[in-house]
Amino acid sequence: MDVRIISFTGSMRTGKFIQEAAAKSNLKNVLLELGGKSPAIVFDDCDLESAVNDTQNSVQWNSGQVCMANSRIYVQDSIADKFIELFKTKFGAAKLGDPTKDGVNHGPQVDSIQYEKILGYIEEGKKSGKLILGGGERDASLGKGYFVTPTAFVDTPEDAKIMREEVFGPVVNINVFHSEKEAIEKSNNTEFGLYAAVFTKNIDRAMRVARALEAGSVGVNCTSPTFAMDMPFGGWKGSGIGREGIQFSLNNYLEVKTVYVKLGEAA
Repeated sequence: MDVRIISFTGSMRTGKFIQEAAAKSNLKNVLLELGGKSPAIVFDDCDLESAVNDTQNSVQWNSGQVCMANSRIYVQDSIADKFIELFKTKFGAAKLGDPTKDGVNHGPQVDSIQYEKILGYIEEGKKSGKLILGGGERDASLGKGYFVTPTAFVDTPEDAKIMREEVFGPVVNINVFHSEKEAIEKSNNTEFGLYAAVFTKNIDRAMRVARALEAGSVGVNCTSPTFAMDMPFGGWKGSGIGREGIQFSLNNYLEVKTVYVKLGEAA
């Protein structure tokens, strides 16, 4: 009961338990930085090479164990084939092994529990979408460690489990869109809202789409893990409550007080 605020970073499921417990105690403030199912929208006028490099890095970085990883990529129909082929080449080139060694950029998952969870999602993905890269098979040459190879699906229904829930691993779904409206609707069709990205050379469209996306952070011609320490970071909807950042974190631990002073009557 002496604790008046809790700051938690983790899953939406755990965040719900913490918020419930906080309400039942002394109604303490709760700051939550939770999970994501971050979308990236790739328009046909983008810098294709840059868009592929950034999006594949986002979901491969830290072996996919990043809350803001763009695990859903929506590509405009006219460039979908080119994007997917180049993405497979870049994403599949990850070097698995001990990440402290030169040339290795893809380490293991954190533990056996998360490893098995990711493999379970991959098996679910095989039932609903089309596997185009990876698939969860273990590489015996890697020895010890819970390694998951970069895995990609296409043509996955929007209501599939792997499209709705956070995998927290190197797994991505790539779907095609035909119109700006469709891309926005699909991107926002989630209980998460941590990070989103849009790739286009049309600045008017970029700002229009960024405004429409339901996310605490939006990258234009860049994606996660790009962010700025002096800007507020946090999620919408189930991705969290409150904001972090150099200029914002301390405000969470302060209370606003208003003091009224009555002055004497004028002589």
